[in-house]
Amino acid sequence: MEDPPTSGYAKTAAAYVDGVRVLFATSGAPAGERGGRGPVSYEELAAKAEELAPVSEQLTQEAGAQLADEDPMARIQGATSLMAKALTDLQVSAYLLQAAVDQEEEYGFAGGDTGRERGRSSLGPDDELLNLVLGESQAIAPATDRGTGPPGSLPAARGALSHAVQDAIDLISSRAGRLGQSALGGLVGMGAAELASAAGMVGMDIAEALGQAEAVTRLYELFRSYVTSAVESLIALVGRPTIEATTNQALEWIGKLGEGELLGQHLQRLYETDRTVAELGQDIAASQAGLDQFVAAIQDVDRLDGAFHQQIKLAEKLLKGLRFVGSVATAALPASKLLQAGIYMILGVYVVAAGADYVDAPHLRLLDRVPGVRQVVEKRLAIT
Repeated sequence: MEDPPTSGYAKTAAAYVDGVRVLFATSGAPAGERGGRGPVSYEELAAKAEELAPVSEQLTQEAGAQLADEDPMARIQGATSLMAKALTDLQVSAYLLQAAVDQEEEYGFAGGDTGRERGRSSLGPDDELLNLVLGESQAIAPATDRGTGPPGSLPAARGALSHAVQDAIDLISSRAGRLGQSALGGLVGMGAAELASAAGMVGMDIAEALGQAEAVTRLYELFRSYVTSAVESLIALVGRPTIEATTNQALEWIGKLGEGELLGQHLQRLYETDRTVAELGQDIAASQAGLDQFVAAIQDVDRLDGAFHQQIKLAEKLLKGLRFVGSVATAALPASKLLQAGIYMILGVYVVAAGADYVDAPHLRLLDRVPGVRQVVEKRLAIT
């Protein structure tokens, strides 16, 4: 019997998480599930990071493959895992950069400076983030707490589903607008040529572009390789064809931000949220579905809202983590500010496109990975 399609991912994710735990462990301390110990020298740190690199690359490919899985929940989990992995790779890169600087300044790796030893350990990802990489967050809590149990009558269920639809569509579009504004708003003021260069940089061979650095010690090279790995995870999240197709669209959104328009207001029109809420309201009022079908529809809508909220929280952490990319000296990371701008653009495009997918925006279908609010309601209530 063949293994289920997610089993390969689970094995690779477990190996990746185990390697990350060992990388960040206190020198010589047991870590991970495979008998590993924290590195005791810069040379051993570099060796362990090199050992982990191909696992990271394989994990990106396998998480990306989940985006095409037949199961919508597997596709949601694949996107969440890619975002969590990108953030983890960024944390690994920051750790390796600090180690490279420490080595240059001839700080002892361990024992000589306990403050720095503790500091290295605190740079690592927490268990919640690594669990998301592992795909263990299967039960997604609703982002909206309704405070009561399921409705006990059809009239109450109709009202509850109408409110759930309104809440989910409003929250998804507002969160997409807020995070998209943060990501793309940082690009306002850049010239058109600079923005085109930033978009082109993430669409080319990033490793080759970053390989022109002046700092070429082993740890600096590994730092750049994990920055590249983080970017590749985000590219896999969006998909290269989508990035190429939406570059001009992203420039248009940035232009609107430059004119003073809030992205959230623009997305309400772009997503056609009022139309969707009104049409679903009519469908819900006219539906002859049973109580169980209404309750299931409410749960599906709340689950979608919760899944998108989880991705927004990861995107917020990614934005914070990406700030350090633009501040790295060009000797260590060539064109760091252009690279940062390109990553902001990728993240902004993903959030807007995913929001459209989750609310089933009629005329913005850059991604088609999840049955959105309209689809789950129509399916549960057998609306044709």
